[in-house]
Amino acid sequence: METIYQFFYSCQESNSSLDNLFGIISSLLGALISGLIAIYIFRKGIKTERLIKKEEYIAESNDLEQYFFLNIDSVFFFINKQIEEISLCIKKIKDWNNSDFSLSIFQELNTKNMWGINQERLYKIFISNRIGDLKDKASDFINAKNSLFNIEDFLSNQMELNKKISQKVLFNIELWNQSIKELLSLSNKFVYAYNLDSQKKDDSFLKFYTTLIVKKQREIIEENKNDNMQIYYNEIILPLINYIKDSPNSKDERIILITEPLINIQKAFTEIKTLRYQRRKEILNSGRRLLKVKFILSECILNTKNRAVNYN
Repeated sequence: METIYQFFYSCQESNSSLDNLFGIISSLLGALISGLIAIYIFRKGIKTERLIKKEEYIAESNDLEQYFFLNIDSVFFFINKQIEEISLCIKKIKDWNNSDFSLSIFQELNTKNMWGINQERLYKIFISNRIGDLKDKASDFINAKNSLFNIEDFLSNQMELNKKISQKVLFNIELWNQSIKELLSLSNKFVYAYNLDSQKKDDSFLKFYTTLIVKKQREIIEENKNDNMQIYYNEIILPLINYIKDSPNSKDERIILITEPLINIQKAFTEIKTLRYQRRKEILNSGRRLLKVKFILSECILNTKNRAVNYN
């Protein structure tokens, strides 16, 4: 009887141990399953977060590219406008009725918006996010940046040249106008002295001088040609200079008096003529360089746009 009881007790104790073991195993399995589920959820969350960040990055990159290329289109538009203005300016400088040699600058032709773009992101637009030969992509990137620098140089150089040329033209125009006034004042002085002379004689110099300085100048003014320095010089100053050279009375005091203003007028005219030529040449060359910049930049942008995008 006691033996049966012991056996029963032993079996009961064994069953309790098994129950405990099963409980432990169940707990471990539950924890393991919970852990695996948590890892799965965590990894899925990371994957989802990465996917969201990638989608945000792609959207930002697309927006940045669109912003960049729209600004490039604006640059091309105003380069064309600037080229048109260069052509008009060259024609304007050839016109002797015009004394403004400055080139109108389109302030919209600037690259400040593009330099505001993070250079690392700009690098990605041209290289990292594009499929193709690295050397070709890098070449387009460098050439595009250099083109933008050259546009800025064009703007700053032309503004500086406008300032310098305006100062030189203004100086010579003032010298011209002041000397013309001196010739007219001397004409009045010569006529006044002649009228005071009680023994008036035929005065060929005075007649020729007043005909040019007074009558001919009045005709030019009435024809609205007085602002045309070339006409004034050819029809008044040049004949007067030639007359003095051929005059037998080279020691006439009046000729000595008009010599200095005539020299200043000739100097101002020659300088203005030279400035016209130099300025036309400068502007023409700047236009050619700007067209070359546009061609290089256009080629770089087209190459970049034609390359497939890869955000991986």
